[in-house]
Amino acid sequence: MSRPARMARGSAPAAADAAWHAVAFREIWQARLIGMDQAQRELERWRAAQGDDPGSLLALRLDLMTVRLAPQGVQASPRYLELAARLQASGDRDGAVIASSLAMGTAAYGGDVLKAVATFEQLLPEIDKLADPLERSVALWPALYLYQTLGNPAAYLRHANQLLVLARSMGHKGMCEAASANLGIALYLAGDELAALRVLKGVLDSSGGVGGWIRFSAVACLAGIHHALGNFDKVLPLLSAWAFPSRQAGLDPEAVNQFHALGAEVHARLGRLDDARRCLAFVEQVPPPQRSYDVRCQLALSRAMYLQALGQPAQARLALDEAVQLSAFFSASHRVLDSHYWRSFAQLARDLGDWQAAYGHLDRYRELEQQKKTLASEARRMVQLESGAADIAMLDEFRRDPLTGLANREQMRVLGDEWLARQRAEPVVLMLNLRRFNAINEALGHEVGDAVLVAVADRLRAATAVFGLALVARVYADQFALAVPRDDGDASIRQLAATIFAAPLSVRGHLVDISAAWGVAMAPAHGTAMQQLMSNAEIALHQDRQSGTGWTLFSPQLRKASARQLSLVSELRRAAQEDEFELLLQPKFALADDRVTGAEALIRWNHPARGTVPPVEFIPFAEDIGAIRGITDWVLRRAMQITRELQQARLACQIAVNVSAHDIAAAGFGETLQRLLAETGARATDIRLELTESVVMNDPQQVAGRMRDISAMGFEWSIDDFGTGQSSLSYLHRLPLHELKIDRSFVRNAGDSKATITLLKAAIDLGANLGLSTVAEGAETQQEWDLLRQLGCDAAQGWLRARPMAVDAFLRWLAARR
Repeated sequence: MSRPARMARGSAPAAADAAWHAVAFREIWQARLIGMDQAQRELERWRAAQGDDPGSLLALRLDLMTVRLAPQGVQASPRYLELAARLQASGDRDGAVIASSLAMGTAAYGGDVLKAVATFEQLLPEIDKLADPLERSVALWPALYLYQTLGNPAAYLRHANQLLVLARSMGHKGMCEAASANLGIALYLAGDELAALRVLKGVLDSSGGVGGWIRFSAVACLAGIHHALGNFDKVLPLLSAWAFPSRQAGLDPEAVNQFHALGAEVHARLGRLDDARRCLAFVEQVPPPQRSYDVRCQLALSRAMYLQALGQPAQARLALDEAVQLSAFFSASHRVLDSHYWRSFAQLARDLGDWQAAYGHLDRYRELEQQKKTLASEARRMVQLESGAADIAMLDEFRRDPLTGLANREQMRVLGDEWLARQRAEPVVLMLNLRRFNAINEALGHEVGDAVLVAVADRLRAATAVFGLALVARVYADQFALAVPRDDGDASIRQLAATIFAAPLSVRGHLVDISAAWGVAMAPAHGTAMQQLMSNAEIALHQDRQSGTGWTLFSPQLRKASARQLSLVSELRRAAQEDEFELLLQPKFALADDRVTGAEALIRWNHPARGTVPPVEFIPFAEDIGAIRGITDWVLRRAMQITRELQQARLACQIAVNVSAHDIAAAGFGETLQRLLAETGARATDIRLELTESVVMNDPQQVAGRMRDISAMGFEWSIDDFGTGQSSLSYLHRLPLHELKIDRSFVRNAGDSKATITLLKAAIDLGANLGLSTVAEGAETQQEWDLLRQLGCDAAQGWLRARPMAVDAFLRWLAARR
């Protein structure tokens, strides 16, 4: 009977057979892919069979595996080098090569990455000579850590691809899953986030039968990608399921430490301070020599964010300085790949009030992001030049969207650059985002939602088939991209976009109306590389989503906010703290009897140096950067205080306050309202909350639920700027509304246009049919006032009857009317 068969039954192999050192190495390594306990049992069984000679080939290979199964760190490097020398002296050249390679991988923990990489690259010819594909894989594996630490995505991608080829040649599930996880990281480093997320999720879905360390590595990578993309809410489920593993044996210590250090930042950002503290404590108990510079930097940054959230700015500033200093130890290209650090540095410096440092970090972040795009492009080109046809085909598997069959973002970039390089007709790049897709998912289910995406892809393919050359891609979720030649002129392209969704989609028995926001960039004016054109088209798309115009052409002005805006926004926090804001009140009048039915709160900023700053100069920018919630809180508190004053003066009057998309999207908005009511002693019924139509229809399902919860507290709701968005009656009647405020564009000069009068009458009738009061904004002439009364509008506001007034003046004015 063969020795492997005897091993399968549990008997020990005889140490005399020289070839068994390689068999033992293979069986222990493959057991490691199942689990550390399995690997340790295999190691013990082979130890029992090694005999009395500690210098035998089998004994030395078992010593090598003993070191490899232990926690890795800079302290392991000398041990690997010692074993390499002994293996070489014993005639095991292959084992010596493996040990030398592992020594270089662990040496990099000490920070001397360049030296470790140089030594590793000198070893590569010897690694290529290893006949056993498993041994060659083990020897190549340190390349991934070395090149990621060095910041060389091209080399990382090349070696990840090579490892996947070797794993598939062996047909071993664990090896294939581990290699696929590394390819996911490689795709992310090469700038293809969507493909990277898909590969790593695939590893999680299919790796249930292999080692937990493979799945944990995929989880850690997913968390890192979501964090870098700013999707902090998507990191939380991963932290909930995988943080604080009860058994760390076999898990990659670097991945474990980085995962928890990053988790501390995410928890601190989201206000989960107890969880942040636990994550910090987890990493802080790891001996410093076992922490890479990456982990040390992330740990210091997370500690800074935690201390800031605790209200300890001085200590937070010290921790931030430490993180910035540690980032200096990154290689130049490593800084580029981990550019998100500088984004976090900027955000934290801003929160600490150090705006000069914040701007410096933000400029550095933008510079690194641009370098990152260049580095990723070089990586893709290098792999295409150096890889064989089989390798390229393997990468192309991950460059196609599996749901729609369209190209993904990466493939769009590759094919677009080829288009530009061949100097064919100059392309127009169009980015489109489906409006209200979340509502479709919620109303009809995710399976129908996926079918809608497939139908959209088919519609886009058909629409672009008229061009001799065109590219269509799904770049993210419900966002698609087109590239078409500009031969037929801009008007024909815009006409094409207008007709794509003119007819509803027929999907599984449903007729689904689809509309889209469009962002457009044109070569060469807006870029000479596909990455640049796509980026500029996305900037235009972002603007189009905000404006709701349905077609926005890129312009350089969209890239930058004015210096005046930036300067003003930097002082917003101080303004709220020092009561530089002022609330003005503009009355609303009942058209039937001229009664005052309420007032709208309008904010102004009395800047100590700039004078009065109108809201148009700071509110939109505050919304863009997420600073609007603090302003809304200030307005709500002041409005509630005013209603209390009005109550005490027996002048009860409801005050309307505008609420932003950021406010209604916040899960704690209802709690904020309850807290402010308790602090001010105001009544909920004295406050009317106004949401614009476009905010409601952006995600009507979620917004409706939040509105209902807040309505149950006693607050009343109004739809502001009605008529400017794309309301659906099927959603509008479900909202807990009390009022429709008709946009001033329907009121201004309405008497001069029969069509405008018809639209205005339709809006007023709609409100009446839904049982809502109607208020017309911006009624500035007696003719407009009279027309509104004739059409049956309930109330109006405008400068004709009363301009916005300071609070004291409003109190006196209202008292005089009573």
